[in-house]
Amino acid sequence: SAYTSDADSSAREDGLSGTNSGAELEAPRLIPAIQNQLTLMQNGTQPPNPDNLTAYKNMSGDLINSMIADLYRAGYADSGNFRALGDSVLEDLGGGAGTSSSLDRSQLPQHVDRMQRLIRMYQQTMRKAADRQ
Repeated sequence: SAYTSDADSSAREDGLSGTNSGAELEAPRLIPAIQNQLTLMQNGTQPPNPDNLTAYKNMSGDLINSMIADLYRAGYADSGNFRALGDSVLEDLGGGAGTSSSLDRSQLPQHVDRMQRLIRMYQQTMRKAADRQ
């Protein structure tokens, strides 16, 4: 295919317009929106309702997958701690994709803390990766 670097030397050397080289990190662009949602949920400005929670759950799943992909690209193998925390974050919301979200209001502070820890863990690891280069 003309869209992969293996098929065309110009794609490998110069990059091909409209293709993803895989070098750009995915998660940083998603983090501000998640942090905004966490703030709104934490301070009660936006009480969790089923539609908001389902959208938040989907966005959280995208963020977690993006963080895992970025860590892998940076050469960091997960010891299991990152994925376990990510699974706990999604479990707080009622499991994986394809189901509506359910978050017990009493569990909200614990969920917010878990998600913030996951983001910090990702950011610290990515800073270490940048320092290595």
